[in-house]
Amino acid sequence: MFDYGELCLCAITRMEILFSARSGSDYAALQTEFACFRELRTDATTIAAAESAQRQLAGSGRHRIPLPDLIIGACAQQHGADVMHVDRHFDTLAEVMGFRSIRP
Repeated sequence: MFDYGELCLCAITRMEILFSARSGSDYAALQTEFACFRELRTDATTIAAAESAQRQLAGSGRHRIPLPDLIIGACAQQHGADVMHVDRHFDTLAEVMGFRSIRP
């Protein structure tokens, strides 16, 4: 599984961070930094879990969570990972997906 405290990324997280790059050189520097993180696989199972969580949240009217957050939460659930964040959506997702929500 994972070493305690190991930081991992999934493709959606990586792309969200790269979206904030201010230049080509900044983008390249960020990509280089990502080499030290293990990347968690996202696949059809991940998408199915995201959709299932969205459906479950729709029952209580809380389903308007950004799609990247749903996929990140589903990836964490799939791999038994915690999610470190500063986004309240992950607290909501943790309730239905069972991953641990950590605010630094």
